[in-house]
Amino acid sequence: MNMDTWLRRWQALAPREQWLAYGAGLAVCGLLYVQFVGTPIAARLTSQTTEYQAVEARGLEAAATLAKLHAALEADPNIPYNRALLLASTDSAKLLEQIDHSTGQLISPNKMRAVLQDLLKAQTGLQLVSLESFTTPVELPSADLVDTTKARAPASSVVLYRHGVHLKLEGGYFELLRYLQAVQGTPWKLNWDSLDYRVGEAGAAHAQISLQLYTLSRYVGWIGV
Repeated sequence: MNMDTWLRRWQALAPREQWLAYGAGLAVCGLLYVQFVGTPIAARLTSQTTEYQAVEARGLEAAATLAKLHAALEADPNIPYNRALLLASTDSAKLLEQIDHSTGQLISPNKMRAVLQDLLKAQTGLQLVSLESFTTPVELPSADLVDTTKARAPASSVVLYRHGVHLKLEGGYFELLRYLQAVQGTPWKLNWDSLDYRVGEAGAAHAQISLQLYTLSRYVGWIGV
């Protein structure tokens, strides 16, 4: 049946029938649009909205965790040691025993470097740029300084050694967060000194990260760099 036949049939219809046929055609087109275009778009928008909300929730959780880590960095880790020294007995042997007990809860210097490197190897998305070890003395007040009202002969100060590592890393925010959480989750206690996270021209996936941690002991010995 050619177009002329269809045209004659259309012209033979009454105006009311033409409008009904026109409306039915529009309804069919509308149903086809909803079925094959509108529904898939709506489903895709719903899926994208759900994914965005999930990413936003993970971002808020990560930001809160990192804020807690920064708060821990700002706390002075030497406060409990100084308080213990001020309240300790003037007996030097007891003082050393108390310090050994406190530092015994920290990771030993010869384990710290290996633990940090093992955790880094297990964390994908973070690259080690450099790792430097350092040891500095931390001179604590001697027993004679606790009670200045008593005349005493000068005594040598008790010395603690601060053994640390300075890590320079490259990687993303979430990879760094997982690494810090892994470090926090170890059974050993580490002191946080500094954390610096900077995003440069290379983008967020290649941020420059500087991290410094340390432990304490009464002994100067330290592993090789």
